[in-house]
Amino acid sequence: MITKEELVSLGVLRRTQTQDLPAFVFVLRDGLFVPYRSSDISELIGNEIFVRRCDVAEDEEELFTWQDLVGYTIEDSEDGTVGVIGAVDETTINTLAILTDDRMIPLHEDFILEIDEDAHVLHVHLPFRL
Repeated sequence: MITKEELVSLGVLRRTQTQDLPAFVFVLRDGLFVPYRSSDISELIGNEIFVRRCDVAEDEEELFTWQDLVGYTIEDSEDGTVGVIGAVDETTINTLAILTDDRMIPLHEDFILEIDEDAHVLHVHLPFRL
């Protein structure tokens, strides 16, 4: 049985484009990841699509996703420690870090200064004050 740790989310499928997809994609159904052939992807519109990590990176260690930030401390360049990421929401057009105190911060490449994987710290410069 395949587990979530073996998969990476590609997000919610909005249109059918099988270009650059591996032979199989996965959808979460009743708590299990069900495989679908990429050629049958049109029936999966509106569902979150997952692929195996090994199918998107030659070296799994090189692949870093938004979900990997869970547990990281967010440090703002002006405000200092903002909080700890408790979850990441990728179901909307804007990916959100949900802090352990339930505040939400957009995760956008323009805000991220550095990701310190060793210290588990996400260094950001937020355009707003919390």
